[in-house]
Amino acid sequence: MISSAHRRALLVTLATTVALATLQACGGREEAPARLHLSATLNQMRIDEEKHILSVSLRNDGPSVYVERVQLVAPPLRTLPPEPVDYEIKKTPRVDLRLPYGTATCAGDTIPEPPPAHAIVWVRGHGQVRLPLPHPNTLLKRLVKQDCGAQIVRRAADVRLGEEWTRVRSGDRDVLRGTVVIERKAPGRITLQDLRGSVILQLRPLKAEGTPVAVLEDGQDRVDVPVQFTAFGCDPHALAESKKTFVFPHWVGVGDLEPHYLSFPLSPELREELQDLIDDTCLKKG
Repeated sequence: MISSAHRRALLVTLATTVALATLQACGGREEAPARLHLSATLNQMRIDEEKHILSVSLRNDGPSVYVERVQLVAPPLRTLPPEPVDYEIKKTPRVDLRLPYGTATCAGDTIPEPPPAHAIVWVRGHGQVRLPLPHPNTLLKRLVKQDCGAQIVRRAADVRLGEEWTRVRSGDRDVLRGTVVIERKAPGRITLQDLRGSVILQLRPLKAEGTPVAVLEDGQDRVDVPVQFTAFGCDPHALAESKKTFVFPHWVGVGDLEPHYLSFPLSPELREELQDLIDDTCLKKG
């Protein structure tokens, strides 16, 4: 006599054998995922430089893959949530996946050195894939220096374009005159080392010659620096291709530290006045 337990064991063994045979007959045996041939670098387009956006550039030396999300892990930049991309990447030397990056975490007046960074990509059928980025990384060092430098300056002073702007005639053209305001937040000397315009709009101080443009000495609370905008880059190619028409860089030093790069934020009203200046100077001339 065969016991009930023995009979159940025989039935399980038989069912398993039949299932395996069916899978093999139907070609249903699961194969391991193919090895990926992905590598990553970091780049930034010119149009993204003022937007806190960069590109994880992927190289694929193998079969097509489908990337669903991408994330940058690059301390001291704050790690943001994965960015959806939903992109099929065929064999190619480079595909740029654009994504925002976090603000740098900085301590005191020092600029930290970025450690090795990596990108994480979510590849359909493979899950999360960690891709090391080249190290040391010149782009990461520049981004961290800009972020931390701006934080150093903004803790010490508010350097901004003033609120009052006047359109006047100067020579054979109109200009827009106003001020750059330097207002203290912390003790120490604040130096506006230099300021510049864009390809289309020139920004220059009215009185100062050379550099530094202005100094807020310890004990002073505020300095107003007279400046003017002039539309001068009226070449049709420049007007059509300019990516940073309204980006105006300046460099500010705090105490004995090296000057740091920043760009002036524009109010909607000032941006509109500058656009009118461009239209009246360049487009009517053409």
